Amino acid sequence: MNYKYTHFIKQNIAPKGTKSIGVYDSDGKKIYSIALGRMTPLSKERLYSVGIVADVHFANTDGVAWTPNTKFDNALTYFENQGCAFCCVSGDMTQTGFYIESAPDTLNIYQFEQYKQICDKHTIPVYELCGNHESYVKAITNNLTDLENYAGAEMYYSVAQGDDVYMFLSQPQQNTPMTDEALQWCYETLEANRNKRCFIFVHPYLQNGNTNDLYGNNVFSWWGTKTTAFKNLLKHYKNTILFHGHSHFMFECQELDKTVNYTEDGGFRSVHIPSLGRPCSITEGVRTYKDNKSQGYIVDVYDDCVVLNGIDFIDNKPVPLGTYKIDTTLMPVEANVFTDSTGTITI
Repeated sequence: MNYKYTHFIKQNIAPKGTKSIGVYDSDGKKIYSIALGRMTPLSKERLYSVGIVADVHFANTDGVAWTPNTKFDNALTYFENQGCAFCCVSGDMTQTGFYIESAPDTLNIYQFEQYKQICDKHTIPVYELCGNHESYVKAITNNLTDLENYAGAEMYYSVAQGDDVYMFLSQPQQNTPMTDEALQWCYETLEANRNKRCFIFVHPYLQNGNTNDLYGNNVFSWWGTKTTAFKNLLKHYKNTILFHGHSHFMFECQELDKTVNYTEDGGFRSVHIPSLGRPCSITEGVRTYKDNKSQGYIVDVYDDCVVLNGIDFIDNKPVPLGTYKIDTTLMPVEANVFTDSTGTITI
């Protein structure tokens, strides 16, 4: 049988320890072998690693089909065993935040309480942001003190790791990707660190992650000129990588959309994170939840690149289609081009 696998992109490399790559049919029969060639895994020493997940969706009741407690617990254990410095959660920690639809005026801490219990069980630091589901019933901005108590998170903040900067920008409500203040802070933080690598975390996808436009709910499309401003920041500050979740699409969806997991097509680098709790595939053109699956990344950081290691957290093994090497050689960035006389962002 003649067969050629054409679904890798140029940034794909093989997972660590790989000797060869095989393509298998639905019955598990090997039908094709791929020579490593340019996809040879990196062998040099990493600086550090971080775990990255999104869309956990702790629910207001035990025993939901996607078992978020078990999956989040398993992922943090895996990250700890792999020596990750910390874990990043790119939004939708919960299904409905601090409220439930049947009692929209009554504070309900159960979902965040479950999230906090798993975090407290582990030694690895966890940094998170809010997605649209945190504001599913009421805007998360109504409960900032509760958010601090149960997740330790502010609406926007940064964390330093060595010479790198990790930036977290929450959604304030369902239809807004970040506050105006967060956009201004994003500019100021990027400007202050323009000669460093900055890894930016938001929840909604911006230019990739929505395979064949089957998810919809494009939050950035509702933000108008501010979305253009944010894109311009990402294009100008070339030492950035954007991470996001929201659509839940699994790594394997790259076979249908080569930009779904990683792209540079919009003039900046953008990484989609599959759902830890409720990944989705596409079956006969329909977006389908795979509650028995769980995916995310371990990111290995080197002096001049990062390697995104897509992980299957059910079997604790790499996903070849979700493994990428991204060049991060520092590039010069022109200073202070986006502010007016008051220092306010004007793009």
